[in-house]
Amino acid sequence: MKIKIFTCYHRASPIIKSDVVESIQVGKAIAKENLGIMGDDEGDNISMKNPYYNELTATYWIWKNVKADAVGLFHYRRFFNFKTLDTKCRKIMPSFFENYGITKENIAKLLSKYDIVLPNKTGIVKESLYECYQREHIISDMDYALEAIEEKYPGMAKIAEKVVRHNSQTYCANMLIASKKLFDEYAHWLFDVLFEVEGHIQRNVLGRDSYQRRAYGFLAERMMTVFIEYKKQTSGLKIKEVPILFLEDKMSKWCAYLIRRFRRKFLTAIGLEKEHWKMGW
Repeated sequence: MKIKIFTCYHRASPIIKSDVVESIQVGKAIAKENLGIMGDDEGDNISMKNPYYNELTATYWIWKNVKADAVGLFHYRRFFNFKTLDTKCRKIMPSFFENYGITKENIAKLLSKYDIVLPNKTGIVKESLYECYQREHIISDMDYALEAIEEKYPGMAKIAEKVVRHNSQTYCANMLIASKKLFDEYAHWLFDVLFEVEGHIQRNVLGRDSYQRRAYGFLAERMMTVFIEYKKQTSGLKIKEVPILFLEDKMSKWCAYLIRRFRRKFLTAIGLEKEHWKMGW
């Protein structure tokens, strides 16, 4: 089995790779710095849309340009942990991939039993995905996404409504490992929906701050759950969920990340975060 998992990088960081994990620079077409690794600007690509699509520019690139039996996507600070329940790694050792089961043999074994590997679902207490999106982002974006599914994929419309409006869990980070066939099916569906949404909202998106401009990446995290639920109900999709392992070797960077996350959540809780781009903050 030929397996290719790509770790996306958008800034200088220690490159972690193996015989099954490769590195790709996302947004390379518009990047100020060349990280010295392959980029998502080769072949058929949407690299220039990275500020709005985030790691999805790598998803698109894998869909259009990679030939393999199975493919996947990690982030430069987020990997799947196949061996333990750890969610943080402070020191990257030479045995990193072996320690966490990120090996060709282990992944091939999992894919012989499951159709797709995904991060553990995240739960949102007392909120539906729709209510959470309304609180944290621009809810009209989600409305357009649900309309696009209803128009283009009417057989999925009821499931999409149920997942988004009456469910509180989703798969985060747009990370996955699957057969190339299933990956391509998902990517074809996802970008068909997102490009339709983009046609309606992009002019508005351009006026947002850098966080809220990432609209299509945020939508995709919820849309993945819609696709997975649909495949479960229609084809008995077999899913393996594993923890996401967050890498941060410097305590100062880890603390800065926690502070940024707390600030965003606090401003969101008091109704300011998603609106501050309108106020010129």
